[in-house]
Amino acid sequence: MNRYFLPKTGWEFFDVSRAYGLGIIVHALSGDAVVTDMGGFYLIESKRELDFERIEQIHLFLGDEQAWDRTLITIGRKSRENTKKNVEKVLNDLNLIKNILNSLMYPNPPAVVGSGSETLYQSMDLAATKGIRDTILLKKQYSEGSSIKVPIEDFVLSVLGYVNVTVWKMSNKELIFAIPTPTETKILHLLEIRKRINDAVKGFHNAGWFSTIAQIAVNLVLEELDVKKGGKFAPKFSSLKYGVMTKTGNQWKPLTGGIFPLDFLHRIAESNEAKNLLNKWKSIFERTAFRKGYEDLSVALAEFIANPTLSNYERYIRLHLRNELDKNRIKFGSYERKALEEVVNVVGV
Repeated sequence: MNRYFLPKTGWEFFDVSRAYGLGIIVHALSGDAVVTDMGGFYLIESKRELDFERIEQIHLFLGDEQAWDRTLITIGRKSRENTKKNVEKVLNDLNLIKNILNSLMYPNPPAVVGSGSETLYQSMDLAATKGIRDTILLKKQYSEGSSIKVPIEDFVLSVLGYVNVTVWKMSNKELIFAIPTPTETKILHLLEIRKRINDAVKGFHNAGWFSTIAQIAVNLVLEELDVKKGGKFAPKFSSLKYGVMTKTGNQWKPLTGGIFPLDFLHRIAESNEAKNLLNKWKSIFERTAFRKGYEDLSVALAEFIANPTLSNYERYIRLHLRNELDKNRIKFGSYERKALEEVVNVVGV
């Protein structure tokens, strides 16, 4: 068993993207890798021996041009091309790859962000980078703060993670990215699930970024159910970390970011009505995604999934019932009694 310990910095997007980047390298070299959140660090494991003659396999995970454009959306195209070349150079250097892996074979002290040769671009951890400010004497001018520097090895791992595991959805003015946080997550399953979610969630929901995140979350848990092979449902992801950027003129800037909990959806997934409920919610988001006039229903459902209180449940059910009684609106179908009882049971937990 090969084990690698990746200490956290406290910068959540940077940490989880690095964990997946390291997992992808181990997967490429061995054909098997599992990533687990252990609290203070991420654990990357492989039951197979690493074969360094497979180093060229890493290049299969460099992603397409669109993934690079969105990961590095805050910098110009020429800078993106240069960055990609630098990343490819590191991933093609056998000694550097071995050094990265050897340095992580044993637990290390918590990592610190702020030193190194590479800039951590705002799109790679917008919540943390937006919070950094320089002290301005006499406060006579405004500053976004100096750029954050990180070691080249950490930068490469983060970029590799971003271009492979991030779910991106874009409107004319807003950009969403979401990364599922791992709970004994196989890299192979993650890549399969991410592709299916991208295919299922066609674009930015008409009701806004929050409904888009909720739609991604529902699809993610449905995919977790499909991966299950008999036995009790075991979640592979603990939450969704998301960031939202907004376009001002020709510049993309941070709007918001946070964590979308999956606890409620996982409890639903354990119920007898899991597929019925999750597929109905999936259908509601899909059929309202590009229709005007259904924003209140989609937002109410998203808020209930994120914060499953009885008051949020009542609000959503009232809107759902009002929609079904209006002959001029599309219908989503009524809930069976057993399904409603399952939801009430879970909300009451």
